[in-house]
Order: sequence, then structure tokens, then C-alpha cells
Amino acid sequence: MEWILGILILVLGGAALIVIYLSERISVFETLLGLNPKVTSDKLAEHVAFGPNPFGDLSGENLWKAMSGEDLEDDEIDVGDVDSLRPRYELVITRHIEMILEDGRFDARAGERTAVKPLLRIPMLRGSVESFMPFTEASRLYEIGQESESKPDTADKLSAEVDEIVDDLFNKLQLERRTSFGRALLPMRDSEEDDDDDLDDLELPDAPGLDDQLALPPGEGNADAPKDAN
Repeated sequence: MEWILGILILVLGGAALIVIYLSERISVFETLLGLNPKVTSDKLAEHVAFGPNPFGDLSGENLWKAMSGEDLEDDEIDVGDVDSLRPRYELVITRHIEMILEDGRFDARAGERTAVKPLLRIPMLRGSVESFMPFTEASRLYEIGQESESKPDTADKLSAEVDEIVDDLFNKLQLERRTSFGRALLPMRDSEEDDDDDLDDLELPDAPGLDDQLALPPGEGNADAPKDAN
């Protein structure tokens, strides 16, 4: 009798998996046939190319506006619970800041300049999202990256300026800077041990619902990643 019950449980479990799989396939087919107006072909293409967006319909400048409390032009976008997404978004904007500084430093070492990237795709553990920051801040962060290589004697001044820029960005996003971004992300004249401590401070503590930590290093599965990615 027990073996019959075991087989029945296995059959029911397999049937449940099949139902879940088919429901996802049906959603895809509805989109392809134009039967599901909530999922556009552009969203489907993005999902296939970059994986799911952990922030739902929010991406790029719309994600920035939602986090900074601005109204979105598209009323059909479901903003959801912004406060619950903000800790995860802090990881995204932190990585964006780091990548722009890395771009500036790499280009300075190569003796060249490239376009500033106020819009970058940030890879995450499950999927990815486009991150946006205003061009003024993005441009200055890139210049600081350049100057940190060409003018190493100004390291302390540049570090302080990075923190000021991050403070301005975080204030708009209702976030709080917990440590020095400048000391963690720019070459400093202090001991390597101090720099390692600052880098550790930039890692946010584990919290419920933050499964989508940034996981892919620059250069793996991210076409927009800086050229000197770690």
C-alpha cells in the first residue's frame, strides 16, 4: 500500500511541474500571437536576451524616477512597492557608480576617452536591469576616474568629491551612504589593508528578499561592462 502511495505522490508532483511549465509556455505563445497586451514583443525580446528584470516593469530612467519619487510619464507601468525594492536598487546604483569610475580609469591608462554611460545594464543573480543616472553626475564620475590615473597626487581630493556626488545621488534616491565610495573605488596612497576594509564596508548585509545580489562580474554576460573589469 505504501509503494502505491509513493507512486501516486510522484505522479502528482510530475503533473504539477508540467502544469507550471505549460502555463509559462502559454504566456509566451499569447505574447507571440498578440493575445497578451501586458507583455510586448520588446519585453519578450529583452527577457530572452538578458533574463528577467528583478524590478518588474521598472527599468532605466523609469526605475530612477520611481526610486527618487518622481512621477512616471507612462501611467501603465506598475511601480509596485518602491520601498521594498530600494535596498536591492542600492546594489544596482552602487555597481553603476563603480563601473563608470572603472571606465574612466581604464581609458586614462589607455590614453583615450570614450562616451560616458549614464545608462548601463547591470547583471544580477537572476536576470539584469538597466540602471540610469543623470548625465552630469555620470560625466563627472568618469572624469574623476581619468584624473585618478593622470593626477595621483590629488587622490584625497578626488575621493572626497566622489563621496559628495554619491551623497547627492543617494539623497535623491532616499538612500544613505554608509562608507567612503571614493576610498574604496579609487587608488589611494594609504595601506592596502585600509582599502580592503573600505571595500568590505561597501557590501550590504544579507537581508530577507535580497536574493538578487549582483553576481556576475563585469565582462561575463554583460556587453556594457567596462573593459578593465575584475
